[in-house]
Amino acid sequence: MILKAFIVFGIFAGSLSSLAQVDTRGLTSDLYRVDEYIKRNDKTLSYSLPKEYNGSPYFNDEFVLGNIYQGDALIAKDTPLRYNIFSNEIEVKETLDEPDEDAKPLTKTSDIYVKINEVIIVLIPYNGSDEEGSYFQVLYEGKKVDLLKKVEIEFTTPKKASTSITRDLKGAFTNEDTYFLQTKSGRMFQMPRAKNKKFLVFGKAQDTLKAFAKENRLNINKEHDLKRLVFQFDNL
Repeated sequence: MILKAFIVFGIFAGSLSSLAQVDTRGLTSDLYRVDEYIKRNDKTLSYSLPKEYNGSPYFNDEFVLGNIYQGDALIAKDTPLRYNIFSNEIEVKETLDEPDEDAKPLTKTSDIYVKINEVIIVLIPYNGSDEEGSYFQVLYEGKKVDLLKKVEIEFTTPKKASTSITRDLKGAFTNEDTYFLQTKSGRMFQMPRAKNKKFLVFGKAQDTLKAFAKENRLNINKEHDLKRLVFQFDNL
């Protein structure tokens, strides 16, 4: 598992350690219910009414059974989890039958990570603060490097029609993905959005990887092809 992570210029840092079995109720914060964030900031929208908006604030719209880990230790198995990307929270319920409104956010600590739908999601602190940190998806774990993805979601508020010939506009959640290459020494490098500039992250191997991408007709702005490229780099 990812032991340390440092963004270039030292923005992010974090670590994972092991701990014995704990009660899952001790992993959740009772600061506010699952949709309290949006209620405080925009009272025109409820997460429970998806017809009111386009897109989704979630990684997984419905709660699914996932696992919670601390270091290499599995501390909560088959726990109902949902990753709320917009509010930067992992939501937890006691059972799948429990109302979504009763879900609580997982306590934000870089010691703990989760696995949802076979995807590992880790918290990386911001300037040493877990509370200000962000969740990253681990797309690939290799021998020399890992590939991480950070998703940011922006919400556009709904708008009422201003004239009789215009129509109401729904609220919308739109997402933007950013990819990071993490070395086993603990450094993370943000990948540029431009396809050709992404090769710069691979240093001296960039020419070799450009040839590999051309030969295999890879579009490394597509996640699947980017994972292939990172796998190739990891095995050079």
